Amino acid sequence: MSPTRRSAALRPAVVPSMPTFQDASDMLENDLKTPRRSPRIHSSSNGVNKPYKSPFTRKPSINTLGNQLAQTHLPGQKRRSATAITPLRNETSEHAQPPHPDSLQEGVRQTTTATTPRSRRSFITPAPLPPLSDFDSDVSSSSQESIDNFDFCGLSAEHQKIYKEKRGIDQLYDWQKSCLSDARIRQGENVIVCLPTGAGKTLVAEVLMLREALVNRRNSLLVLPYVAIVQEKMTSLSAFENDFGIHIEEYAASKGRLPPIKRSSARRSIYVATIEKANMLINSLIENDRLDDLGLVVVDELHMIGEGSRGARIESMLTKYMHKGRGQVVGISATLTNMGELASFMRAFVYTTEFRPVELIEIIKIGQRLLQVDKQTKELKHYADLPPNGLAARDPDGICQLLQQVIPRHSAIIFCPTKKNAENVAVMIARAVPKNLREVKKTERQALIDMIREEGDGKRDDCLEKCIETGVAWHHSGLTHDERKHIEAAYVSGVLCVLCATSTLAAGVNLPARRVIIKQPVVGRDRLRKAQYLQMIGRAGRAGFDEKGEAVTILRPGPEEKMFREMLVHEEMRCESSLADPEELSSLILDLLSLKVATTVADLEIVLGKTLLVQQKGVEEMNKMIRETLDTLKEQQLVALEEEESLSVTEEGAAAFGASVAPADSCVLRKDLLSTLFSGINFSSHLHLLYIVAPYDLWCTVDWDLYYKEFSSLPDSEKALLESSGISIKKIVQQIANRKPLTEGDTALRLYIALLMQHIWRQESHISVAAQFGVDRGWLQAALQQTVAHAAAIARFAERLPTTLWPLKLLLPELVSRLSDCSRPELQPLLQLDLVKRKRAAQLYAAGFKTIADVAHANLQVMLSTVENLGRYQATKMIQSARALLRDQMDEKLEEMAEMGVSNEQLEAMRKTIT
Repeated sequence: MSPTRRSAALRPAVVPSMPTFQDASDMLENDLKTPRRSPRIHSSSNGVNKPYKSPFTRKPSINTLGNQLAQTHLPGQKRRSATAITPLRNETSEHAQPPHPDSLQEGVRQTTTATTPRSRRSFITPAPLPPLSDFDSDVSSSSQESIDNFDFCGLSAEHQKIYKEKRGIDQLYDWQKSCLSDARIRQGENVIVCLPTGAGKTLVAEVLMLREALVNRRNSLLVLPYVAIVQEKMTSLSAFENDFGIHIEEYAASKGRLPPIKRSSARRSIYVATIEKANMLINSLIENDRLDDLGLVVVDELHMIGEGSRGARIESMLTKYMHKGRGQVVGISATLTNMGELASFMRAFVYTTEFRPVELIEIIKIGQRLLQVDKQTKELKHYADLPPNGLAARDPDGICQLLQQVIPRHSAIIFCPTKKNAENVAVMIARAVPKNLREVKKTERQALIDMIREEGDGKRDDCLEKCIETGVAWHHSGLTHDERKHIEAAYVSGVLCVLCATSTLAAGVNLPARRVIIKQPVVGRDRLRKAQYLQMIGRAGRAGFDEKGEAVTILRPGPEEKMFREMLVHEEMRCESSLADPEELSSLILDLLSLKVATTVADLEIVLGKTLLVQQKGVEEMNKMIRETLDTLKEQQLVALEEEESLSVTEEGAAAFGASVAPADSCVLRKDLLSTLFSGINFSSHLHLLYIVAPYDLWCTVDWDLYYKEFSSLPDSEKALLESSGISIKKIVQQIANRKPLTEGDTALRLYIALLMQHIWRQESHISVAAQFGVDRGWLQAALQQTVAHAAAIARFAERLPTTLWPLKLLLPELVSRLSDCSRPELQPLLQLDLVKRKRAAQLYAAGFKTIADVAHANLQVMLSTVENLGRYQATKMIQSARALLRDQMDEKLEEMAEMGVSNEQLEAMRKTIT
């Protein structure tokens, strides 16, 4: 009889010996002809989806893969004892087939009886499974009820059919059907959906947004925490635009018009926004008396409401919308101990269940011991012992032991404490990968390398390229956005099988793995918090491919182990209102007064009495904080008290509100700008303007020798002007001697950043500038975006103070435009497109795609064949972006004509003529 299984994915056993990672070369030799299953997803959010169409490789046959993976043992042969950390096997079939000649031999030695011959066994042997979906791993299973008769919250039969085809859905989870059928949700009540990662929460939000557009005829707002997730969701939702007659509009980074374009009454919009842009969008709708157009607000990662300034933005946005708007709010949140307070703030009911489509096995590794985390008590119990680590000299944590049963057929993510550590671990793994494994998907990996070089204007990153050749890469903010997107697409398609990442990946785009490894319970220099831990392990297990997910956390015995145990058992996940910070509360009060949502102290007490803050602090404490904050705003000359206790915003306060600058920061900004104008602006180059717009909250390590060289090369006129601001050769020499680091906002640091930006202005390669100044490419890209955003904010600030800052009102808009593009004039229109940089714009122009209209009407296959090193994902994104730009430009013109008195009937006729 076969042994009783305690776990289908990780089984306890004492294994006498285990081959080293290098020994796996012999075991994998015959399997290298069989490509690893392309994992998962592309642009879908629920159900059984069509396989991801990789830009690197063809889609493999599911039936063929099922046959290759379904071999377990020879007929009549006794099954052998379980092994430590072995992948899931199918041990229930009565008609198992003999091993396929190309099947992969198991990566650990088996314990056998004398009568049981040693035979080759497959790497993993589930029955053929459907492809995986994206975002929240929303995948149906065959045991769930059919949705054929489910009305999708009132969507028409035709729209239901389209939705199911686009998402590849034919079934729903029980909880999804129950949730969408809930009378309270259908009647527009607010709700907090609280489930584990991967349970399919996003499908509920997606269907509700489509219902809002198609049935209720109102717009929706989807709030996501990061730019990368906004861009991922834009690609996913854009599939519905034409068939559903809706608009999907992006509000992230520099994208998104404020206020939104007034669309035709026949077409509604779904705004996909970051937290900051969502708050600005709500403000603009209130300011223009258009908030009633917004019928639904969906906030993903609602528990982030307790995380600093970003949490304060969420709370402020929801407070304003729930006070002034007439719509529904849906929050998607992790489980919190104070969920009652959050629900009371949102005037919502909580929908929750413990459902997770893929069972998660939590394992702790201490030395060579494996301990399992009990799901109920969170206590650790002995699970298995690993054999000695054959690579201990260069891999003391035994990471390669944990990978050898996973790759190359499956994927793994290793979370590391720092960016540098992630790179070092990737290099270590790459060096240990057997020679034969380097031949897997060799052509596709070279294509990935070529595309990354293309993004870097031909510059090479030898270390990253060597890792990619072995199927390994790192993923962190040190890479540019485009480099990360290429690596993500390669990981999704199976070209890469191991990612070494920082904690930001856990909260970012959806990249599930068969096995997640946490190298150390540390993030940067801080201990791992429970919320971060749950995000990381939530990536383990891919619904539709895996029946189990495995998460292994590596601990050192002693204080680290004790700290981790305490975190598991005792640390509570709760959110505290970030509006308790006086600066955050002052920003909200300034917003309310600027928008005339409140005009008196009594009004403020009413509105702020609806916040999460008052749930936690009480009314009396809240009212005290309001008065203290108003006193501060009056001292800053941003708010004035008029007759009969009426409050008004001063010109300076209106400027701070219009530029979305914090009240305290606006005072410093105004003082610095006036001082600069009084001293004069040097126009011998753009350096002085770049210094003016350098952000106050940007920091990097300064190379003082380079600083001295750059400053010394400036014209005497610029040196004299900068010396009047307190920056001189003498001060730089003193800093070189002291080697004292500069702090954010320091005048000398802002000049250093301006010198760096001047190289970008001169159209020098980002990679060469990053290397020269000793910063990461990703940091440089983010710094450029932040500088452009700060310059745009200063331009808006100056626009509201025309009597004193009028020169900047005239100078900065052109600077913002040029700094964003930094390229040849004829290429600037193409640079508005997503994923298009200078070199790509030049390629498109040379290939005949000279205008946005050319790209919008391009044939995908023609573009792929004529533009070198262009992937399918990138080309599709460019075409979608071009079409969206043309659509917005047309709607803006029609909006102007409507303001001139043209009737709706005439506008519709014009629209049909144009399209």
